[in-house]
Amino acid sequence: MAIQIAANPVTPGVDFSDGIRLLARLARVAERSCQESGISLPQYRLLVSLSAGPRRASELAAHVGVSRPTLTSLVDGLEHAGLLRRVPVPSDRRGIQLEPTEAGQKAMERAEEVMQDRLLQLVDPEAASAAGPLIDALRAALDRERGDAN
Repeated sequence: MAIQIAANPVTPGVDFSDGIRLLARLARVAERSCQESGISLPQYRLLVSLSAGPRRASELAAHVGVSRPTLTSLVDGLEHAGLLRRVPVPSDRRGIQLEPTEAGQKAMERAEEVMQDRLLQLVDPEAASAAGPLIDALRAALDRERGDAN
């Protein structure tokens, strides 16, 4: 006998419980895929945030969803590996921005290839393409919530 979960009281008939549980499992797949490609999932998220252009560290912590000490550790590790660099802010003598190096851009792309390959091993291409509209809707909603398009 299947357990019935009450529908979302805000939107009757919509229940994201299975999707939420699936996201937790997919996060683990993404973490393993990133590790296989040579970077961690938090490092990947940081490189993705920088792919739109240089940013100050103060902006990145909130954007990537990590604490300042964690961000410092991520930046130090990526810089040591040659995947990002610190560059001066032209309008602020003391300001520093972070930007990915060419190797950092390639590391991000490699992680995306490994993650995509892994996801395509899990589902057939038809099922993957059917997810497109939901992915687009969620991306747009998250972009609106965050106030940008990155």
